[in-house]
Amino acid sequence: PGELSPTQLRALETLAQALFAVLEARRRFRTLFDAVNIDVLAIDPKEGTIVFASRGARMRLGYSLAELSGIPIGDVMPAVSLHDIREFGQRARTGDEIVREVELRRRDGTSYPVELRIDITYDQNEERVLAIALDLTRSKAQEQEISLLLGAINVAGDVILVYRANERGELELAYMNDAYTHQSGYSREEAIGRSLESFRAAMPDDEGMRAVRGAIESATPVQAEIVSYRKDGSTFWNQVTMHPILEPGGRVTHWISIERDITEEVNRQSALAEEHDRLLALTLAARRLFTALDARSLVETVRNVVRELLSAHARVLAVSQDGRAIEVQELGPVDWTDAFRDDLVAQSIQYHMRVIGEGQDRAITFVGRFGDASYVLELRPHASHLLRNTDLFVFDLIAEYFSVAARNVTLYHELDERRSAVLELSQTKSDLIAMLAHDFRGPLTTIVGFADLAGEVGDINEEQQEFLGTIKRSAMQLAELATDTLTLSRLERNEVSLQVDDVDLEALLRAIISQLADRREVILHVNGDGHIAGDSDRLRQVFANIIDNAIKYSPGGDPPEVTLTGSDTEVTVSVSDRGIGIPAGELTRVFDRFSRAANARKMRIPGTGFGLFLTKQLVQLHGGTIAIDSVEGKGSVITATLPRRVIRRSAPRTIVVLDRERDRSFLAYGIREAGYRAITAANLNEVLAIADAQPVDALILSAPEDDLNTAAAAQFRVFGRERAIPIVAISNRVIPRLGASVTLPRPALAGDVIAALDLLLGSSTL
Repeated sequence: PGELSPTQLRALETLAQALFAVLEARRRFRTLFDAVNIDVLAIDPKEGTIVFASRGARMRLGYSLAELSGIPIGDVMPAVSLHDIREFGQRARTGDEIVREVELRRRDGTSYPVELRIDITYDQNEERVLAIALDLTRSKAQEQEISLLLGAINVAGDVILVYRANERGELELAYMNDAYTHQSGYSREEAIGRSLESFRAAMPDDEGMRAVRGAIESATPVQAEIVSYRKDGSTFWNQVTMHPILEPGGRVTHWISIERDITEEVNRQSALAEEHDRLLALTLAARRLFTALDARSLVETVRNVVRELLSAHARVLAVSQDGRAIEVQELGPVDWTDAFRDDLVAQSIQYHMRVIGEGQDRAITFVGRFGDASYVLELRPHASHLLRNTDLFVFDLIAEYFSVAARNVTLYHELDERRSAVLELSQTKSDLIAMLAHDFRGPLTTIVGFADLAGEVGDINEEQQEFLGTIKRSAMQLAELATDTLTLSRLERNEVSLQVDDVDLEALLRAIISQLADRREVILHVNGDGHIAGDSDRLRQVFANIIDNAIKYSPGGDPPEVTLTGSDTEVTVSVSDRGIGIPAGELTRVFDRFSRAANARKMRIPGTGFGLFLTKQLVQLHGGTIAIDSVEGKGSVITATLPRRVIRRSAPRTIVVLDRERDRSFLAYGIREAGYRAITAANLNEVLAIADAQPVDALILSAPEDDLNTAAAAQFRVFGRERAIPIVAISNRVIPRLGASVTLPRPALAGDVIAALDLLLGSSTL
């Protein structure tokens, strides 16, 4: 209370400066902690109360500095007591590193985990325990996620491995889940750190492993199926998916491998593949059996099928009504001379079922009755092999297929017999028509000749002259009908050839009109040149038929008109009449064989019905077209268009068919229907005679294999090679010595043979 001495003032100034320095240091200390935004608590170790809290701590705990100052540490650190604080202080003084995980409690009562680091500091010479807290909330959540992930990986059914790429580029196992132990038998202690190569057990790489190595070299993902090895050396199929892990510089540091044991799937697929192959084989066997329409080839085929599918021997046994059995080589008539009795055969016949021998070394099943005998199929496995259930299942299917195929053979032969009968009747009809047509022409020529001479040998009156004229006209009509009939027969055999020459259609039409003048007036209109290249006799048949129809089907009324129109490339002839016409519903059938309109039949106008059919064939033979336009009750117009140059100059290509049936050959009939000229022969000599007499374009050998021995086959080969004639062989086996261009299986369909001919001859019969 008085004035201070200079000494006191200097001392007070020094004290003030020191106090200021302390306060400034304390301010800087607190500012430093606030600036780095970390959780720092300064604790009085004597009282266990908080004396300072950094801004980060205040924000996370939800307190102000004033609120935190002086409160017990247990309010924010429930797990830390005053005793703990004092112990922390003692340990910190000795230099111990104190790290502890605790939870801090916020003002609102919630908590969060922290990592607590303890140190000692001094504030105004007062010791303080400094608690630095690192918030572990995020890391704990990450640890939990990692723990869940690892747990999920460990319980996953797939194997998950992590390989580390070492400095040498080798892969070492760095991580494995529990599934790997179950899969391979290796424990973590045995597997971690081992190289990938050590797990391969020095075994050679398969295709999948080569793909894996290629992916590792190129650092690209890969998925492959490989053969892997267990600890005990056993193998299993493994589906591996590998992905590389790259560092920022692009170097591969790790590989993640996800693996799955697919042995069962592979085995299942293999079993399915085997079943598929067996089903496919059964399907092919069924096809072979169903297409074997020959009685002998069917028996041979079923034996081959059993041998291929079951590796066993099969026999087809015929059984008589009294129970005797005998092996047969084909279905049909049976020679019972060496027949025997068999108990299993008798049981199978009696119950119509499959029976098995006591030693399971033989099975017999009933397959049906064909003709006068019943048939069974016998199965015998090779020595020391017993019949399994799968064998019997396949055997039953083969037996069913054989039964159906045998029925097909029976039906086919019945159909073949009926077809042959029809063909024979058709051939007889054609021969009879040709013979009659040829033989009619002689007597008719005689009638016409003597009708002309009758007036020269004596006087005849006008009525007699009229009678002779009628006789002559009728004879001429019969002669033309015979000519048409003979032409039709030759057309059916594709034997009509054109004698091509220059033809003046105008003159030809005038001659026909003049010849028919005594029956009806016909008017001719000519517009242009009518000269074409063609066969005058065949063209006379064409237009005589058309004009004759115009006269016949227009009794009374206006005369028919014929109009000829010529252009640079073709000539058109139209014949129109104003007669009875044709019903609209019958126009599409006018050019069919033996087709006649209903109104013509009702009016009893005579006609054969094949005139227009023949006309169309002859026009087409010249490369032309013909059409009709008609209205019932008003008349018809028939238009024929012919090219200036004939397109088709000769008969179709000639095909020789070697067939035991000869004139009953259905194959020859089908070939003729396709536009070829077919000639049948029974042996090589006939084939040679035909080839010497006329050009032959192809040879079809439809004879059974028994007729084609080695010598005959060689002769046919020489014949085809020397004369440059392609050979189509119909046989169930390829006969190299035939030199056939095409071999078709028996029985061959006409369509297959025609397709082969079209291919060999250029698909054209023109």
